[in-house]
Amino acid sequence: MHTLLGYTWSELASLLGVMSIVGGFVVWLVNHGAKIFNRNVSSALQPFGEQIRNLTKNIERLNANFKQQQSAFERLEKRVDEHDRRLDRHHEKINALFGKRGR
Repeated sequence: MHTLLGYTWSELASLLGVMSIVGGFVVWLVNHGAKIFNRNVSSALQPFGEQIRNLTKNIERLNANFKQQQSAFERLEKRVDEHDRRLDRHHEKINALFGKRGR
């Protein structure tokens, strides 16, 4: 009989078959366990994901409102500056008018 490492060919074939079955079971167990673990983790984290999406939407709305308020403030600031210039011109006209009357 032929041997390899002290085992006969039939013993080596049996060992290879057993190791293949055990290895296949371990691979299946790891893959199946990973799928179940991923499913459980994703179901546990789903509410947090929804809350983060809602928070992101709210922040985007706040940014849009802030931009609108900023542009409205800039428009009002321009109007106030224009009114301030008008008041300065009116003040100069009043001073010129009363200055001429007083002479």
